[in-house]
Amino acid sequence: MRRGLAGAAAACATAVALALALAPAASALPKLYECQHPTTTGQDAYHLVSITPARACVVVRKLAVFVDNGAKGYKLYRCAGRNATNPGHPVLVISRFDGWSLSVQSRDGLVMSRASSSFAVTGTDFPLNCT
Repeated sequence: MRRGLAGAAAACATAVALALALAPAASALPKLYECQHPTTTGQDAYHLVSITPARACVVVRKLAVFVDNGAKGYKLYRCAGRNATNPGHPVLVISRFDGWSLSVQSRDGLVMSRASSSFAVTGTDFPLNCT
């Protein structure tokens, strides 16, 4: 009987160690919040810091209206350094929107921040694509 309990305890310890080993990999993926229900064109927020998904999505939807659901991306950014061999890189045309500071970061793309709150914006409405 003791051998059965020892085996069960060892199996449990192995399962816990495996779960802990896999936890960082799972948490590395950002939680993506869809700002449209049902999703029709792609307005998403992620990497939320000190802001609720509902509040971030209000701003994301306003930004989508501003760029006409991606059709007028030129109101948000342009591609700098573009030439025949280089597609360039996105540079924002505006630095503030609805009281939020905008920036382009290599890891997250378009990031909106105000005071201690920030979030990244993605989706088909905000491609920041210079290809």
